[in-house]
Amino acid sequence: MPRSVRSAFLDALDVQPDPFQLQAMAALDEGRSVLVMAPTGSGKTFVADYAVARAVDAGTRAIYTTPLKALSNQKHRDLSARLGASTVGLITGDRVVNPGAPVLVVTTEVLRAMLYDGAAALSTLGAVILDEFHYLQDVERGAAWEEVVIHTPAHVPLVCLSATIPDVEAVHSWLVQVHGPTELVVAAERPVKLNHLYAIGNLHHATPLLLPVFLDEQMNSAAELLDGARRDTRGDGLRARDRDRPVPPERGDLIAHLRANDLAPIIWFVLSRAGCDSAVVECVESGLQLTDEAERVRIRALVSQALAPLSAGELRAIDAGRWQQALEAGVAAHHGGLAPVQREVVEAAFAEGLVKVAFATETLALGVNLPARTVVIDRVVRASGELLTAGEFAQLAGRAGRRGIDEVGHVVVPWSSHVPFHRVAALAGGHLAAIRSAFRVTPAMAANLVRICTPASAVAAVESSLRQHRALDHTAVLRTDLALRRAELEALGPEVAVASAPVAPAAPKRDDVLAAVSAGDVVVDSGAPARGPVVVLAVGRKRGAAYVEAIGSNGRRVQLTTSSLRGRPTVVGRLDLPEWEPTRRGHAQRAADALAQFEVPDVPVEAPPANGRPPKANGQRRRLVESIASLSALLTENTTGVRDELDRMIRLLERRGHVVNWTLTESGQAVRRLFHPSGLLLAECIAAGVMDDLDAPSLASAASWFTVRSRLGAPPSTGIATPELASRWTLVRDVTRSVQADELACGLPPTQHPEPALGVPLHRWASGAALDVALAGSGVLVGDVVREVRQVAELLEQVLTVPGKHQATAEQAVLALRRGAIVADDR
Repeated sequence: MPRSVRSAFLDALDVQPDPFQLQAMAALDEGRSVLVMAPTGSGKTFVADYAVARAVDAGTRAIYTTPLKALSNQKHRDLSARLGASTVGLITGDRVVNPGAPVLVVTTEVLRAMLYDGAAALSTLGAVILDEFHYLQDVERGAAWEEVVIHTPAHVPLVCLSATIPDVEAVHSWLVQVHGPTELVVAAERPVKLNHLYAIGNLHHATPLLLPVFLDEQMNSAAELLDGARRDTRGDGLRARDRDRPVPPERGDLIAHLRANDLAPIIWFVLSRAGCDSAVVECVESGLQLTDEAERVRIRALVSQALAPLSAGELRAIDAGRWQQALEAGVAAHHGGLAPVQREVVEAAFAEGLVKVAFATETLALGVNLPARTVVIDRVVRASGELLTAGEFAQLAGRAGRRGIDEVGHVVVPWSSHVPFHRVAALAGGHLAAIRSAFRVTPAMAANLVRICTPASAVAAVESSLRQHRALDHTAVLRTDLALRRAELEALGPEVAVASAPVAPAAPKRDDVLAAVSAGDVVVDSGAPARGPVVVLAVGRKRGAAYVEAIGSNGRRVQLTTSSLRGRPTVVGRLDLPEWEPTRRGHAQRAADALAQFEVPDVPVEAPPANGRPPKANGQRRRLVESIASLSALLTENTTGVRDELDRMIRLLERRGHVVNWTLTESGQAVRRLFHPSGLLLAECIAAGVMDDLDAPSLASAASWFTVRSRLGAPPSTGIATPELASRWTLVRDVTRSVQADELACGLPPTQHPEPALGVPLHRWASGAALDVALAGSGVLVGDVVREVRQVAELLEQVLTVPGKHQATAEQAVLALRRGAIVADDR
């Protein structure tokens, strides 16, 4: 690449690149891909923007991917402002803008579908940017990132960006192997340092105590000491001395303390939508006022402009009055439960410094450009009880500190009775866990591989996954462990028989022998005579089994039981001892002294009787055999697991009639187009006529059955919208049972059963009802319906690509769904 391109790029931005940015630019100039691992806010997107500039200058196309539609919309706006609207296009599940543009912003799933289809837009591809690359770990969506890497042509440079890839060298090795020369660029230092703080409340004082989590890079012992006084709250009846114990600081008190120390604006992560909303209500009801009159006037102007297109019903549905009241107080929630237009206003108001505190879920941490001076992480444990990982904590903390404005960003974790201080410190200073591949063979993936690959190249494609790469990395270790276990097993020799000894039937049980001994008897374990003799002090029974209290020659007390003996307890003599008195001083020593003078006869080593316990070697042998079997199975899984998974999926597609002789049937063409967790089931339902001859509202409602999934805090089911849909639901259940039976027969996990959760409000909305009418009586939050409407519209966009009588109605349903508050922020 000519030097002038870099010079023009740098001149236009008028910035001095950091060393890691220069390293990445040089790699791109030399035609290599780059994997950039740099902290949040350090300028990773600078590298992506340079890759875009190179592609545009060369007359090729740059595709910029993000994991979220909100991020795609934001990047489209940013690039359009810099490069011009005619240069930049956008394709997400919701919107298509200028798709023929030389710079195209898409979600990762959109690019995956383009690669499988061999889209014409890829014929001049010059760069692919994969933002938030650590998303390849996402359980539900991560496979799309790996598929993009596998199927992007080798001559096209990849720009992979992330702040939280733990074992980045392993990912880099995979990229080199799968895609070719790739430069690893790591920037360890944040441009804005982080100061981790621990906020402790006190019942005597309104002002919370802010303690550093680390002092001289060591965990703060003072904070740990204070945390040692942790207790469960006992209500109003606290004694005076209890009032000095730590408690969670009040939100209003902590906000006031942070603002007094010039630590605003604040993003307060709460990790649940309901928690965000209740935090805002708590602040407003407490009378918190963080804005002046001029700021309130500006907020009213933003709200008025944004809400102008909405109807009265939509304003009532989003509770616009109370929402605006909170905004004017300087606080707001930001989560997926809000209407898009509300999130848009919150982001704009926060960026202007009008909103001082934004209570947000972790979605805000995924690249939305709203850095703050301080981040508060309300609890480091989710509502499900699961502790955040170090990577998740780092993602949230990374929002603290504004480059060019703040020298230090502050991360505050309030005291909690649920999580001790040392766990907080471990998260703040801990190492990221090893990256986990989420790659798995799906019906759509397998169908697409059948379409574009030979059987051998399909296997090669799935074996190019990060999952297989990591598995093969472990095979050498597994083979070494397996060889060691087999050598240990061979060294043990043949197994000792335990049940065939001719004297076994006549031999007394060890339990009977133990019960028969008495105080003063000298006993030797015939299975291990080298242990030495013990003198019996007392005999008893516990849970029906005999046991013996005894003293060894070293003066230590021991307990003999059938499980502690290797052979039979053999009485070899007797000592005249006084009655056992364990509390009497010197008794044990006198017993040991007497035993030391006793001459113990030789006791031959005996195998245990038939009703006894087998020798220790037999137990070791059994454990080794189990370990060898487990290691062998894991080794097989690591070497052939992905290939076997593909084979099972192909068998399922053949069994269901979607693949014949490595060729897709008409129904198989439908499966390949439906990149959805329920794609196979949906294709089967379409083939069964579930979607035929429905009107647009009914089709939208039926499609919603396949998008809602049971989860913690999910909205309740609203039932089936119409009698006709009730009959279609019965057909869906029959098809589901048939598909699940074949999945289990092929050794695959069954598809999750559809749910009719939000079918009623979806039907009303698609029928043209106002948003408040659509929600009426459902008990569903507006944000849940907004999100569901957008997901159903996106799914219907995929259904549109499947030939059939449903296509025209599906197009009408998409138009009926995408209106009003649903698309108010799509600009």
